[in-house]
Amino acid sequence: MARGMHRHRSIRRENLAAHKIETRARKAPAKVALRERKDLRAAAAIKATPAGAAHAPWVQSWLSATIGKPYGKLNAAEIAAAAA
Repeated sequence: MARGMHRHRSIRRENLAAHKIETRARKAPAKVALRERKDLRAAAAIKATPAGAAHAPWVQSWLSATIGKPYGKLNAAEIAAAAA
């Protein structure tokens, strides 16, 4: 029973791996464009926020990911450099 049920597992696994590679290649250009739009939107939101005011949560997350430090440890110079 076990041998017959799992006979084609390797074929299925290889097909899934090939599908994953194809899907990543197909979706990559859209993801790059989305990332660029998000970067522009975040930079605009940072520039529109008055000095000393807190940024929106999604902007804080974007800053943390972009700079590589927790938002609470960022200083104004680093935030300005990321928005430029």
